[in-house]
Amino acid sequence: MGEERAAWDELYRRQPRAWRGSSKVPDMGLSAGSSVLDVGCGNGKTSAALAEMGFSVTGVDFSSAAVDSCRERLGGSTEFFVSDCTDLPFDGGAFDGIYAVHVTEHLDDEGMKMFASECFRVLRPGGRMFVRSFSPGDMRAVPGNSVRNGISYRYRTPEDIGSGFPGFTRLHLGTVDEKTRFGTVRSRSECILEKP
Repeated sequence: MGEERAAWDELYRRQPRAWRGSSKVPDMGLSAGSSVLDVGCGNGKTSAALAEMGFSVTGVDFSSAAVDSCRERLGGSTEFFVSDCTDLPFDGGAFDGIYAVHVTEHLDDEGMKMFASECFRVLRPGGRMFVRSFSPGDMRAVPGNSVRNGISYRYRTPEDIGSGFPGFTRLHLGTVDEKTRFGTVRSRSECILEKP
């Protein structure tokens, strides 16, 4: 875990805005002003989109370099914390919604189980969660797991993700495919879950 954290820190030190492209996330039916958690906030791309949607946003990432970048770019009304997603520093029922964009592909099965438990704990009853992750059909996918630049990747189907969050009601499980200009396909599993 320490080596992977160092790899993420190095990535964000070299490129504070490493992730570009669309930051569009679905409206899960939460009202303006809802308290939402952006898990794995990275460079703050999703946090910025959530703030523009009118939410009260808190971001967490286990990379201190990523959190420093977010604080510098988006400080003010958005709070950011250094934290592992498997041990969140928040009270139970603290959030109306959780967004986890490209987090679960970096977790092994045990980490996924711990993450799901933490999400269930910090989400209020009736709260909703959005998970986006690379799917097995993605152009970068390899059978099993892969490591690139010291960072682990796992490719899960929407059903794999849904079953990895026991206790949640599955509102939507799907795959989004986008062709690149090179003829390859970016493929993402996208799930919306609700805490009963």
